Amino acid sequence: MFKSSRNTPLLWVLFRYLLALAIIWGLYTELFRRNNFDELWGLFRKSLSGSALVYLLLCCFLMPFNWLLETCKWRAFTQPWSGMPFKQSWHAVLAGVAASMLLPNRSGDYLGRWLLAPKGQKTQIMLATIASNYCQFLVLLGMGFPSLLWLGYYAKSSPIEQPGLFLSLIIVLFVGLLLLGVVVIPWLLHHYADRIRGGAWQGFFKFLQMPLQQGLDITERYNWRIFAAGFGFAWLRYGLYSVQYYAILRFYGIDLPLDAALAGVGSIYLLQTAIPLPPVLALLARGEIALLIWGIWGANALSILAASYTLFVLNLAFPALLGLFYIVKKW
Repeated sequence: MFKSSRNTPLLWVLFRYLLALAIIWGLYTELFRRNNFDELWGLFRKSLSGSALVYLLLCCFLMPFNWLLETCKWRAFTQPWSGMPFKQSWHAVLAGVAASMLLPNRSGDYLGRWLLAPKGQKTQIMLATIASNYCQFLVLLGMGFPSLLWLGYYAKSSPIEQPGLFLSLIIVLFVGLLLLGVVVIPWLLHHYADRIRGGAWQGFFKFLQMPLQQGLDITERYNWRIFAAGFGFAWLRYGLYSVQYYAILRFYGIDLPLDAALAGVGSIYLLQTAIPLPPVLALLARGEIALLIWGIWGANALSILAASYTLFVLNLAFPALLGLFYIVKKW
């Protein structure tokens, strides 16, 4: 196979650059070639001259802490066996943000972190990413569905006739998923440890033996303290994101009661996750969801879209561009 000057397969180098170009083009078309871009840019510049500028500065200040918390959450599941330096973990997380721009439901996290993972730890890195995202997903469910209930109270038109029963079902779902990931799956792996490690696997199932062995080796290193740390960082990330969204709403003049804003943020976060599109293609859908939620309080449509897009640029576009640098640099 042809080699690059650094002994890296040429096709692999081309893949990295093509990935980078695709993400840059997607960001450019979604952000700068919109029909209402001039209106959004004009509103942004107008808001900069007001006293609400402090809210934008707060949002910008919190942005790196968002991904630092994600890095700490991920490291809670990698450090028991990896020994990866914090700087390399930070780069891998940002690479995951970049790859997620083109893949649905944050599945790009796995590709980006896999690309920057140390040799010999690729499969383990994938499993640690599953555990990390699992913690964030449970926090999302735990806050998202109650937020929808509270949003229905404000909207005076909730489709849920028995909110108490609905909330009980959500609690059961939350506890069930928690037990599945923290108790049931590790127990199954340990229960069948001898078969996984020593069994004579045949045919297609032989290819599953090595990943299962590596999964077993990793779960044996995890305990309740590691999952508690993962959930702790996940809750902190959720809280920080909520503060950011509230601040950007205030920056664009959307002044809501704090409980209403938190209910709206939780609902939007939940609904955005359900969109089976990569962020760079789901930007329009994000705006429509925001219009639906904040329109309950009669907020200005242009301000709603500006808040949604500004938060997208700060929390995803800028980190994605930095992640692209680390992806392209590693060749």
